[in-house]
Amino acid sequence: MKVLRSPASVRIVRPTTALKPTNLSRKLATAVSITPPSYLSLPPPGLPHPLSDPPVVTSLGTEYNETLFRYTSGRWLYNESQQMAQRYIKFDVAALHRVIASVCASPVVSMEKKEGLFNKTLMVTLANGKKVAARIKNPIAGPDHLMTSSEVATMDFVRHNLGIPVPKILAWSSHAANNGVGAEYIIMESAPGVQLSTVWRTMDSRQKKNVVNSIVALEQNMLNAKFAQYGSLYYRDDIPESKRAPRLYAHGSRRFGSEEKFCIGPIAHRNFYEDERAAMDLDRGPWSSPEDYLRSLALREEAWISRFAKPNIHDDPFRNVSGPQLKEEHLRCLEQYRSIVPAIVPTARKVLASNLWHSDLNPGNIFVSDDEERRVVSIIDWQGCWAGPAYLQMTSPSFLACDGAGLPSGLDFPKLPPEYDIMSQDTKAIMREDHKAQMLHKLYEIKQLYPYRISDREARTMPVRAAGRTWKDGILPLRLALLDIFSRWEELSRSDEPCPLRFTREEVQELKRQRDRYVDWHDFLDDVRTTFGMRLYGWVSPHEYPSKRALLEGTRSRLPVALTSQLEEILPQDWWPFRDTVPLPSAPEVRV
Repeated sequence: MKVLRSPASVRIVRPTTALKPTNLSRKLATAVSITPPSYLSLPPPGLPHPLSDPPVVTSLGTEYNETLFRYTSGRWLYNESQQMAQRYIKFDVAALHRVIASVCASPVVSMEKKEGLFNKTLMVTLANGKKVAARIKNPIAGPDHLMTSSEVATMDFVRHNLGIPVPKILAWSSHAANNGVGAEYIIMESAPGVQLSTVWRTMDSRQKKNVVNSIVALEQNMLNAKFAQYGSLYYRDDIPESKRAPRLYAHGSRRFGSEEKFCIGPIAHRNFYEDERAAMDLDRGPWSSPEDYLRSLALREEAWISRFAKPNIHDDPFRNVSGPQLKEEHLRCLEQYRSIVPAIVPTARKVLASNLWHSDLNPGNIFVSDDEERRVVSIIDWQGCWAGPAYLQMTSPSFLACDGAGLPSGLDFPKLPPEYDIMSQDTKAIMREDHKAQMLHKLYEIKQLYPYRISDREARTMPVRAAGRTWKDGILPLRLALLDIFSRWEELSRSDEPCPLRFTREEVQELKRQRDRYVDWHDFLDDVRTTFGMRLYGWVSPHEYPSKRALLEGTRSRLPVALTSQLEEILPQDWWPFRDTVPLPSAPEVRV
């Protein structure tokens, strides 16, 4: 793909083929759940349901439309000012129209806004009847310049070097200050086909199997590309030489070309730039070993906690912990985590390979053919994708997730229960649907995940997931993960080296008490969340907000005194979850 650099830091790719007028939208991103060791399991907070965002149509003649800049697809029952500020981006609409008209050789007629939690996608209709998508990055999405430039390079690489069907980039800019538009943007072709979320429920088993097989084949192409280090993918010109990995591909791996065009650089994932971290001098890679990456997660949090952490301030009070947060305890546990990193890294070279992976294959990001075959024809939303250790990257797509309790291990496929023949017809119908879902999950697992299996997966991966989130999720998940390592040390350690962790009998008993208290707290919060019909961070639809707010105002006073007294003992700070807990965010300068 030829990238032409025009004035004002705009990158333009001249289209050579007609654009198909299809639909492109981005769904709300889901939060990553942390699953603790199975024998000390903590129920994770509930995940948000996919949302249908009402469009806001803006005609070409509109001089100024604040609804384009604001988040308008939902409201928050707490911390709303912060949530709205993180999603407010003002830009020059007329300048964006001019860029689109220049690229597409046709003026803009109208724009329809479709929102996710991290970006605004503007579905643009041109005077010649064609449609393109213009995506504007919200402040919450991630670091300036790096997030957009990495996404564009990743889409270019997987499209032209790996044969992954992604929308063609027509123009983009990662420099909001001098591109004339005043915001980072990507202008791309609309995705062909139909969004999987609109047809999945009506598809038959053969069609669903086609989707699974298509995804497996496309992901296999990504697994074939093994990079020299861990980090995000960029065009070489977008990253200082000092921040580039010395080579693109790993020694002995298959070459896919373009080594002079692309490089591995610092990770662009928002977790490394959240809050004050953006302005901190942190190790963001690229990393030459998995141990270096795993340690960097703890070092990042240790540096931030030491300087900026404030007790009991959470962006989502529903994730509050059952007790006060102490910096010293967090720092001690993170140091303990660093001491066991060599033991939890697998030894198999295959699972340590640096591979690109799409971590958010929800049905809104997958487009399938509009025919009987339902093959995957486009995958969107590559924001935040990076080249990381395969065993940490590879997960099952969210729409194939199943309850693991009823799934057989290994290469065995699930079967209908022995008592199936004596069940009622209604129960049989439910069991058949569950069985079909399990079969699809197992098909993906055997074809894609089984070859990358590792021993003690949960014990090896749980500390990694918990170490980078201790102030958000509390220290308990990491402490429980460390206890699990302590109990499995002989299985995990590569030598006779003694375990650096120590737990007394009293500490183990106290951890179990804290676990039980944590479970009770989250059971209560899950009940409240379900009762009020809210999603992650207290999100509700705009038309629901007035009634939800009115309902909340009278609820707290009607709670049983025994319950409130117990909660006040457990959480001496204000335990009521529907309250503002964080200040408005600032916008610090990003350090690469």
